[in-house]
Amino acid sequence: MKGRLLCMLALLCAFFCLHGAAEEDAASVCRALLIGCDSFLTHDSTAPSAALNVERMARMLQTDVRGYARVTRMDGGIAGRAALRAAVQTAFEGAREEDISLIYICTHGLYDRVSYEPLLVLSDGTREENINAAALRRVLDSVPGTKILLLDACNSGAFIGKGVGGNRVNNAFSGGAYRVLTSAGAYEDSLLWHDRRAEGGSYFAQELCEGLRSRAFDLNADGKVTLEEAYLGLLEYHGASTVQLYPQNEKTALYACDPAGADRGERPLGEIVLDNAVLREGEDTLYFSFTVHRAVRVQYQIIYYRNGRWRFDAPQVIEDAENADGALSPGRKERSVTLVSEDGDPYGYVLLQIVAQEGRNALLAGSRLICVQSDSGDPTLRIWCGAGFAPGRGEELSVFVRHAFPCSLTVRVLDAEGVPVRRLAYKAPSRPIGQSRDGSFFYWDGRDAAGEIVPAGAYAIEVSCTVGGITYRQQSGMISVEDGGGK
Repeated sequence: MKGRLLCMLALLCAFFCLHGAAEEDAASVCRALLIGCDSFLTHDSTAPSAALNVERMARMLQTDVRGYARVTRMDGGIAGRAALRAAVQTAFEGAREEDISLIYICTHGLYDRVSYEPLLVLSDGTREENINAAALRRVLDSVPGTKILLLDACNSGAFIGKGVGGNRVNNAFSGGAYRVLTSAGAYEDSLLWHDRRAEGGSYFAQELCEGLRSRAFDLNADGKVTLEEAYLGLLEYHGASTVQLYPQNEKTALYACDPAGADRGERPLGEIVLDNAVLREGEDTLYFSFTVHRAVRVQYQIIYYRNGRWRFDAPQVIEDAENADGALSPGRKERSVTLVSEDGDPYGYVLLQIVAQEGRNALLAGSRLICVQSDSGDPTLRIWCGAGFAPGRGEELSVFVRHAFPCSLTVRVLDAEGVPVRRLAYKAPSRPIGQSRDGSFFYWDGRDAAGEIVPAGAYAIEVSCTVGGITYRQQSGMISVEDGGGK
């Protein structure tokens, strides 16, 4: 614990560094409920991963300069809906409309392919009960103020209608005071790891906590990491699944820090930079760099994506050449690795994992997703999206772009005259979405490039992709935007 004087100085620094949000933050009280379910009756145990995620989250919140009035930890899980309701009432007792209530849940997630209903498994090892999105919202509706919900579970994007298209899109948390960040799309697994030394966690929680504490996600260096910044940071840093966010460009602060601070997080290395996240099929060498903060041995693991899943069971393992002479010394390092396709597939997705070893402990120090695109051929772009939506009521448009192979995509919103009003993506590498599906999801919140809700009317989505020097384009039908001008 730091002295009272240092705490006061840190709070004063935070007050001046958070710019326009300072008055709002000063009036808000932050509280958190952290739940980790590891032991189940009808599902595989994940111990000790969820419990260690709760510990990571708690340590991260302790470094938030706004200060949390209460952090309630439930490392041993929670038995069901009644227990969750009681925990919410206790954790957020005294909450007001101006307060911020953060809820983190790490557990098994399910997505019923018949009813298209997402479920979280609540369990403490002796009792177990599923909860759907509507029931979870009813429990949390009792808490006044802004609610930030972090779901660390398989298929969790389905709770906000992300990662699933067509008529099955249903966001149980649209409108109102909810801000939701999920670890995966509707059809994706959210991956955990654990080992024999009683260590473990989820890739999502590790990258989230590390990105916040190390200030890597503070993209504009203002001392405030918004949910949008955390989402964008996780898209770059977390490749094993695709994080999802509602509202899509949410500016609510998830974390506040002293921008002049020197906290680099807990990992021995960081600042991982890929020379290029998109490779051509003829390229087999991946170039990257990183910074070593303290002496450590390093290993690289290349994970290939095959038949709708990551082949973590068959990694390509490469020892850093400097390991033979001892641990890598602190400083900036430039490296390259050669990709080896096990079945001759010329394109696909590759996950680079950098593993740091200190003594007998091995730690995933970071990962990056690489998209390997075909050198030629028509990607056969197709667009599926709804006929209309009402952004003034908190609705978003889900856009699914089908493509024949991994590629980089540019997505624009056009008005009825064909004039661009917003760019949703620019040469963005596609990502795997699970279930052997070939395609990419994008979301439009109904706002233009200036951040204002567009006037009511007809709009269209245009998608383009360049392969082998040829640009392919596809345009959707007209989309009706209702309630233009709302806030």
